[in-house]
Amino acid sequence: MAPKLDAGGGGGGYPNNLPHQVGGKEVTMDHDTLKDVARKLRDDLNQLKGLRYKEDIDDYSPNLSDIGDYSAGQGLHNTVTSAQNSIGTTYQQFITAYEQVIQAIERSEQNVRNADDASAAGARARGRVD
Repeated sequence: MAPKLDAGGGGGGYPNNLPHQVGGKEVTMDHDTLKDVARKLRDDLNQLKGLRYKEDIDDYSPNLSDIGDYSAGQGLHNTVTSAQNSIGTTYQQFITAYEQVIQAIERSEQNVRNADDASAAGARARGRVD
């Protein structure tokens, strides 16, 4: 077992907030559960993308000609355009981050599966497991 990190942040060990072996218990991951979580999140993400929120903001925002070509109208148009761009950018950042979380879960599941398969193959090669 890796030693705990000291309060000074010295090298080696594991952070206090991560699971570790305690009393001989192992941390395990269920491959199917991880795949199911990733699938459900991806389905949710695809539904969000299908709602076209960003496109709707673009489609339903007023043009300068809709507001009026005078200084107060131009100011309002600039404010609306700025808000539209900010909302659109924030939404796209959320979608990107959500996608990255899903990809990380998928990679974790595959990495754990590969490690488990390699471990089982090594044990079989030594004649310990059928």
